[in-house]
Amino acid sequence: MRLCLFDGSNRTDLLPLVYTRPVAQLFIGGMTLASRWERLLHASVVSETETYLQPKTPSFDVAVLGGCLPSSALVAAVQQLQDGQKLVHENTLIAFKGAASSAADELNSFEEITFSNPLTIIRYPWDLFSNNAQAICNDASFFNDSHTNSLHTSNQQFGQHPVLVGANVTAHAAVFNTTEGPIILDGGATIMEGVLLRGPLYVGKNAVIKMGAKVYGGTSLGENSKVGGELNNVVFLGNSNKGHDGFLGNAVVGQWCNLGAATDASNLKNDYGEVRAWNYTQQKFIQTGLQFCGPIIGDHSKTAIHTALNTATVIGVGCNIFSTGFPRTFIPSFSRGGAQGLSENRLAKVLETARLVMARRGEELSASAEQVLTYIFESTTNFR
Repeated sequence: MRLCLFDGSNRTDLLPLVYTRPVAQLFIGGMTLASRWERLLHASVVSETETYLQPKTPSFDVAVLGGCLPSSALVAAVQQLQDGQKLVHENTLIAFKGAASSAADELNSFEEITFSNPLTIIRYPWDLFSNNAQAICNDASFFNDSHTNSLHTSNQQFGQHPVLVGANVTAHAAVFNTTEGPIILDGGATIMEGVLLRGPLYVGKNAVIKMGAKVYGGTSLGENSKVGGELNNVVFLGNSNKGHDGFLGNAVVGQWCNLGAATDASNLKNDYGEVRAWNYTQQKFIQTGLQFCGPIIGDHSKTAIHTALNTATVIGVGCNIFSTGFPRTFIPSFSRGGAQGLSENRLAKVLETARLVMARRGEELSASAEQVLTYIFESTTNFR
């Protein structure tokens, strides 16, 4: 099967995270949404997304809304679709077969099948951390065959759920609490001495948790991430650093970000009220329905040492945040500054920094990635 995961009409609700990727490439649990569908359907996966990210959508057999977390019922319903049928959940198109794209006119005449089972759709950035703990628990089965339950004897482990250990993992003198969910250590991960870990937790390939860190459940660290300090229910999409002390909770951090030493972020209002966050679709702050919500940070953004972020601060792509005090809670892409005001972060400087950051991990900023960042810079001037 050749499966297409389409962004859907509400993709802007997931900005700034999807400025640089299709919705299906968002990370949750122990893998991207696309990887999860690929494994469950034994399919090759393509995306239908913005043309600046992918000029042309390849051909495919069946399509599914990219933000859908697959369940056994949804997988079965997708497999049973026939040509000329579409699957709808609460007036939202979630799958179809027999049309060339999700915008094709012929979809209007397709036979409509109602999907009435419970369904989780990643609609807003905060849906990633809100559903992350359950996603880690669900994903543990994917790692059973390739991972062992063996930890070095210097570690302490307790709880009824497993610690799943990949190849070439280094973990010494750490505490693993799996009372509330599994802990997955993917290949090449490093857990330094004195680290306290609580499941459900996923530590990605070649990720590092530094000495004395405290990492609570519902946290996923994408590949090559480096973290320290205190984290609670945080999703790192990968290749980003929070290497020093400071608190981060109920948050999503994009790729190639760096949070300077003692960066602290609020995830709770002083009045304990419902948190509002910036929404790109409505271009205003909207209610999240959450009491706890920390920062949402787009790719290639940085904070200086001792940066303080207020509750639910939304930071775009390519930002450089510094100075004392709280910056505004919506920071447009390619901004620099802080509480004293923001100015434009020059594209050439962001590209130069990206090349240096990526080179440290043996990667290059490709021509296509540079074109994407250039497009984002030019298309977001109205926010700056």
